[in-house]
Amino acid sequence: MDRKILDLIRSARIGHLATASSNLQPYLTPVVFVIEQKSIFIPLDDKPKTTTIKQLKRVKNITENPRVSFLVDHYEEDWKKLWFAMLIGHATLLYQKGKYQTNEELIRIRSMLVEKYTQYTKIGIGKVYIKISIVKTVYWKFSQSSKNSSIYKRNTTISSHIV
Repeated sequence: MDRKILDLIRSARIGHLATASSNLQPYLTPVVFVIEQKSIFIPLDDKPKTTTIKQLKRVKNITENPRVSFLVDHYEEDWKKLWFAMLIGHATLLYQKGKYQTNEELIRIRSMLVEKYTQYTKIGIGKVYIKISIVKTVYWKFSQSSKNSSIYKRNTTISSHIV
């Protein structure tokens, strides 16, 4: 993934996870996350929930249909500063087996989450994570054409074609 896009996404505080059930009903959830090269990690943390982790709609959808989209965007009134990144991929669920049975990847991800979101020093991160393996990235950014009219640039960084 292009370093500039990766840095923009990494600095964002919130993303939006789009999942779909087996009958293709879309479902969108705002989430916190960290990103490493071609993977996004989303904790299913210990904030109060109305159901169990396994019954969360996003978890059920990923179990039925692992294809997901993830959107990170930046909006300002000065539209010259707008940008959007849509990451398309396949999601899996990662489970921490026990307090002392955490693989190296989850240890690194937990550390990154605590560093990015200090709220996790007060509440638990949880033992389940969504991992998105990115297949394609579509990126839009405001730019000026040579005729001084406003346009959006569209770039794809992983796949060979633009959606």
